[in-house]
Amino acid sequence: MMIFRAIAAMACTAAACVAFAQDYPQQPIKVVLPFTAGGGTDSVTRIITEPLGKLLGQSVVIDYKAGGNTIIGAQAVATARPDGYTFLATMDMTATILPAVYSKLPFDPAKDLMPVALLAQVPALFVAHPSVPARNLKELVEYSKRHPGKLNYGSAVLYGQVLGQQLKGVSGLSYTYVPYKGAPEAVQALLGGHLDFMMLDIATGLNFLKDGRLKALAITAPQRSPQLPDVPTVGEMGWPEVEMSVWYGLFAPTGTPASVVEKVNAGVAQVVADPAIRKRLADLGHEVSPLSPVQVQALLRKDTAKWTKAAREGNIRLD
Repeated sequence: MMIFRAIAAMACTAAACVAFAQDYPQQPIKVVLPFTAGGGTDSVTRIITEPLGKLLGQSVVIDYKAGGNTIIGAQAVATARPDGYTFLATMDMTATILPAVYSKLPFDPAKDLMPVALLAQVPALFVAHPSVPARNLKELVEYSKRHPGKLNYGSAVLYGQVLGQQLKGVSGLSYTYVPYKGAPEAVQALLGGHLDFMMLDIATGLNFLKDGRLKALAITAPQRSPQLPDVPTVGEMGWPEVEMSVWYGLFAPTGTPASVVEKVNAGVAQVVADPAIRKRLADLGHEVSPLSPVQVQALLRKDTAKWTKAAREGNIRLD
């Protein structure tokens, strides 16, 4: 595979790449999602890729490959032929957290995947079942100290696991961790009272907060959200160490022609410039900030350093 990629990269001269980009795409494009259907990544990806396919003149097919903390789907793309017809739509954790918590992976995110575009960003929330006797995160921490081992905390993504462990380290929060394969399953467990609290992106949590089925304890952004102005930040609670935002990115197998990456990146930027698309994303709590592939790579390096430090300080290893 590596030999093939090297040959492909050398064969793609400037003139050939330009011609390839002009003719691209000639067939449907597959976008692999390493999550189950119905989560935040699915929503963002569909909002953007449906008009992107129309713009490029080919349909975009979503292929769900959930499991293994996104490893299964990401590996499928990392080892795919780098011809511009297979992409990965995922949370940044696939490239930033996996290497920090696994000593052995079946692929190297930094070497086998290349960033194509930033799709959207969204802050996260710590939310709880209404029966939990705490109005905010600080009260939850105090309650857990008085009742060690009583609270169950769940997550379907590494963000939740690593951030929860980091919060435990800086605050003394006590809980039992319960992993889930997908966000819908974790949310249902929380709604049913099988979990006491968890971390959700705002897009997933808004409707449950509005109808009172869940309550917000804190937002992980540096500032309060206009959509939830009464919800304090983790920094206000005293733990700025756990500030973070989730971002969704589009990746391709390393060796994918640069002209294709640039064309898809430009297409994404054009799609999210549409006021109707921006409103759909904003209504879900997402922020849109198009970046070039080089800028996404710089963001990856910064966030990888952050999560590596968090995993090391929290002694978080998953193998």
